[in-house]
Amino acid sequence: MKPAKEMIKPFSEYANMLKSFWCYAFAIYGVNMCTESHESRKKRIVFIALAITQLFIFFHYISCFIYTIALGFTVSGLSFYTSMLACICLSIFNLWTMNRRKVAMTKLLDESISYLSGHPECTKRLWRYSFIPSIGLFAMTIAEALFSSAEVFTRDNAGICNYTTIYFFKISFADKYLYIARILIGVEFIVSVLICVGFVNISVWFFNHMCHLVFYRFKHLNMKLEELFRSGKQLSSFHLAEYRAQHQLACQVTVELSCLWSPLIVVWIFGFILGLCFDIRALKVEFPTLFLITFLADIFRQLWLIVGLFKAASLVNVEAHKLAVKLVTFPISKSALTDADQMEYYVNYLLLSERLVNTRIGINASGLFLLNASSFLSMAGAVLTYVIVLFQSL
Repeated sequence: MKPAKEMIKPFSEYANMLKSFWCYAFAIYGVNMCTESHESRKKRIVFIALAITQLFIFFHYISCFIYTIALGFTVSGLSFYTSMLACICLSIFNLWTMNRRKVAMTKLLDESISYLSGHPECTKRLWRYSFIPSIGLFAMTIAEALFSSAEVFTRDNAGICNYTTIYFFKISFADKYLYIARILIGVEFIVSVLICVGFVNISVWFFNHMCHLVFYRFKHLNMKLEELFRSGKQLSSFHLAEYRAQHQLACQVTVELSCLWSPLIVVWIFGFILGLCFDIRALKVEFPTLFLITFLADIFRQLWLIVGLFKAASLVNVEAHKLAVKLVTFPISKSALTDADQMEYYVNYLLLSERLVNTRIGINASGLFLLNASSFLSMAGAVLTYVIVLFQSL
């Protein structure tokens, strides 16, 4: 018979599960995110192989893109190639940036998890938040690869000849050798989706996980101060100084997180917006049914990632300023303070109030803007405007 309250595993076990999950997830792509072990030769070989594969796919797609323009295709006809090319460019920059900053990112991950040593429920939620959505994103990536490759393998000979015109630059295949073209095109679809799309998925969700670690740091800090508010006790100068010091450390972690991921955040947002626009345009083109399903899955995947990215970063922004109003409106009892403590109390109170009320704490994108609800609505408005103009013009 199960107990009324579910047994919680020790923190060390959940912490190790979190670290191991991200270590193994990035090890698939040759990126070492483990502090306990040195980068092995096998991981370096995997990284180099995947980097060369992505560069090969990139140059092939850029050549196809230029060749398609030379053939006089419309913008709508370029939707498929532009969307895939944007994803490949995003993955290459992502792989290069994360490989350069993997040591600093891994150190920040370990320190953030270690900070939550006294909160096993929190690490349990973080484990679920990391594992379950990652499996969902992986399933969607597999679906995109299967649908796109299935369309190639089930396409009639006339359709495959149209593909070979672009993919192989008008190299003609005899009917009996068209299976070679099917295999080459289908395999390239599968490899590009699994490698490029898969790595972008895991990288963005890793960033979301880091945002949640910072969010829980602010949350547990705020919970301590809220307990004092509810108790009705007078805040002492020691309480204010301790909260301000801990809040400053959390702000420093937020700044470090922003600095490490700033170039990636900007590229992610730009790439997702570009991909969404061309995927939506592709829905108005007469593509085969399986390709349309692939575009729909890709739209849903990108929406999932970009909403998750803004939501995770917004949680940090909101939690960092959560107690601003309560602190400013909290009554001060002068009789509870001695004359010697009043000056120190007022200094800590004013400095803390100034930080919470008049500073912008949160994840920023290379100093351009904060990731919060306001910036998300601005971005969503731009995409919706494009969709409205698109459907009115077609």
